[in-house]
Parts: sequence; C-alpha cells; structure tokens
Amino acid sequence: MAILQNLEQTVTLLIILSILVVAHEWGHFIVARLCGIRVDDFSIGFGKRLFRIAKRGDTEYNVRILPLGGFVKIAGMEPDEAPITAVKDRLTAKSDPDAADIPLLAENTAEDRSYTAPDGFYSKPLWQRSLVILAGPVMSFVLGYVVFCLMGLTTGVPTGKTLPKVGMTAPGGEGQRIGLQIGDTITAIDGKPVADGDQMVDMIHSSANKRLVLTVQRGSKTLTLPATPRPAKDDQDKPIQQVDVTQPGALAALGVQVGDSIAQIGDTQVDSAVQVQTLLQKNAGKITPLIVLRDHAQVDLKGPIPAAIAQTPPTLNGHTIGLLQISPAKEIKRLGFVDSIHYGNAKIYETFYGLGYLIHHRELHKAAGGIIFMYQATGLAVKSGLPDIANMLASLSLSLAIFNLLPIPVLDGGHLLTFFIEWVRRGKRLTDQQQQAFLMTGLAIIAVLFVLIMSNDIIRTVTHQLPQ
Repeated sequence: MAILQNLEQTVTLLIILSILVVAHEWGHFIVARLCGIRVDDFSIGFGKRLFRIAKRGDTEYNVRILPLGGFVKIAGMEPDEAPITAVKDRLTAKSDPDAADIPLLAENTAEDRSYTAPDGFYSKPLWQRSLVILAGPVMSFVLGYVVFCLMGLTTGVPTGKTLPKVGMTAPGGEGQRIGLQIGDTITAIDGKPVADGDQMVDMIHSSANKRLVLTVQRGSKTLTLPATPRPAKDDQDKPIQQVDVTQPGALAALGVQVGDSIAQIGDTQVDSAVQVQTLLQKNAGKITPLIVLRDHAQVDLKGPIPAAIAQTPPTLNGHTIGLLQISPAKEIKRLGFVDSIHYGNAKIYETFYGLGYLIHHRELHKAAGGIIFMYQATGLAVKSGLPDIANMLASLSLSLAIFNLLPIPVLDGGHLLTFFIEWVRRGKRLTDQQQQAFLMTGLAIIAVLFVLIMSNDIIRTVTHQLPQ
C-alpha cells in the first residue's frame, strides 16, 4: 500500500511539474514564433533525450530523461546554441530528404559562431525579444489564474465552512500519535454528536489535559480512539488561554456578543481573564481597538471602552486551549461562472497579499520549499482530493511566474535586466565576456538559493515539520 501511495504521489508531482513547464515554455515558444524567430527544440525535462514526440517545421518536440523542468531552444539566443543551428542548417541544406529529421547532432559539435540569420533571436528588435522572455512568466500567471477560476466550475472550492473530517495532521501532534488520518470523520466526542468542523474544534479547544473518547468513521470502519488535547503554548512555552465572553456587560455597547472570544486589546494579545479585566479598566473611556473571535473569524471593534466598565464588567471564562494538532477539512462547493471568476480574482489577491506580508515581516525564507517540500505537499493534496491538487498546481504556477521574474541572471528576469541595460546604453549589448560574467553570477546566486531551500527542506524533515 505504501509503495502504491508513493508511486501515486510521485506521478502526480511529475504531472504537475510537466504541466507547469509546458505552459511556461509554450509562452516563450508561441511569442517567438509570432515574432518570426526560429525555435529548434521544445523539450520537457533536461539531459539526454528519451524520445522525440514530433517535428513540425524547424522545431523538434522532445522528452528528456530528467523530468524536473524543461526548455525551448531559440535560435541564436545563447552562445552555446550557435553550433546547433549551424549544423542543422547544413543538414537541412543537403539533398537527403530525411536530413531535417536527424536529431540534434550538434549537441556534441564544437563550433563557435553566432547565428545572425533574420530568424535569429538577436536579429529582432529589443521590444520583440523582451516580449518573448516576458511571455513565459505571463503564461505561468495565466495558467494559475485560469485554474483557480475553473476550480469553481469543476472540482469545487472551499465555502468557508468546515467539516468534522480530518484535513491535516501536524507532524508529532497528539492527533498523529493516536492514529488519526486524513479523511477520518469524527462523528462524536465523548458520545456527543459532532455537527461540523467548528464544533469539533471548540470541543477540543475547551478540553486541555482532559481525556476524550473520539468516535471516528474511516471508510466502512468505526473506530474508538482515546485522546488528550495538549495545552497550546506560546514562544515562551507558556500555556495560551482563550477568554470567552459569557455576558458582555458594558462591552455590549461596543458590539461584543455572548460567545465571543477576546483576543486582543489595543496592542496587547490577551492570555487570561484577569488580564482582560485589568486592561479594560485601564483603558476605560479611551478609544482602544478590540479584537474578538466570532465563529472562528476575526472581528475588529473600534470605539471607546465604556466608562461604566468598572460597574458592569463582562463575565468571562478563561481556559487553556487544548490541541490535537489536526485541521478540519473544508466544505467544497461548485460555483457558477461569475462566482468562479470572483474566486479566481480573490485567490490572486490572496497570493500577492501573502507574498507582501512575508516580505514585509522578513519571513519569506521560512515559506520557501524545494522538491522535498513539494513532494510532501503533493502527498497531502492527493489524500485530500482533486480540489487540493488543482489548488497546488495553480499556486505553483503563480510561484513559478514570480520567481522567474526575479532579476537574477539565467532567469527570465535576468534576461529582461540585460535588455534594460541594452536599452539604457542605446542598443549596445553586453560583450561576450560581460555576458559570461553575468551568467556565472546568476548561477552562483541560484546555487546559493538551492542550498538554502534544500537546507530548509532538510531541517523540516529532521524536525518533522513537513506537511503530512
């Protein structure tokens, strides 16, 4: 069973990567052809060629042995492509009718001269070359956006509601320890039926250090699993308390309701009922932001803390939060066409907002993941279902677009940077030596990024922080 799961996980990841590569490289390819630029090779993968899919015009479509990427070989774009195009020109000029079908023999041919024919990359004006390079990231962005939009019409999208079903188990958590698996449905806790994911979470949160009996439906089997939610702790290893409002008292004037949980007063995140009462009395009559959790959503309340708070304080119930370190699965629903477009727009906004947040808080390095992380995330998506697989594909496509636009030599953004330099210098290109130095700098940066990202993956693996 484990072998089949690993095989499914591997095949799914390879399919996702292949789709990403084909879309990205097709962007370069189609714009190059529209600009009248010759394309010699469109390959999925790197290294030795496994087989040729087809040959149309000047372009060979190949599959290569290393499936983690791909490329298009545009005539005259790179110095090392000159030998390929030169030999192919000689082959196709012969009388042999099959000469054009000969594989890329020039891959092992030592010859160094630039390809300067009218259909060469650098024979075209700067704006056309820029469009060819920009087309790859644009196509990756378009793919991500289209997949997000199509999810509403096909696989369905999360509605915002949760189910009493395990969507994820944190590595090393209590849920994983007792044997909970993704897809398990918790039908009852201590004999009390569970209606939805929010109720399941509330019952667990209010039971820190208490022994619970979970009734779990796994396929056709009904299991009984004992569990003891562990106290949630902050960075100082101090138990985190949840402060629930039993009666709002004078806070009703601010909009506080029964069942709300007070999370923050002013700039202070609260951790006990006593602290809440102290802060409220200290800020009585002052305009102080108040953040509460209502139905698992954050609500910001603004206005002065009522001066009568000392006479009619709220009734609060403070208790340590208990965790099994599991996440409930999301309810999935299909949408109409217009709502699907709105969903795609929202996901694009969410992606860039999240990126901005990580950059602003200098946490981008923490979110970076390499092939190990992607492999584990693919396994999680496969277990969760097609919506999560589609979401992963779209998210990776957007990430590919953003990453490739970084102004690092060897990436698309690096090429655009050299074109900008050429434009500033009024059409004067970098010399071969400058291009080589630029390229080596880019390779060094990529190598450092690769080491850092792989280190992240290894640390996550050792500390059991990879998604499971």
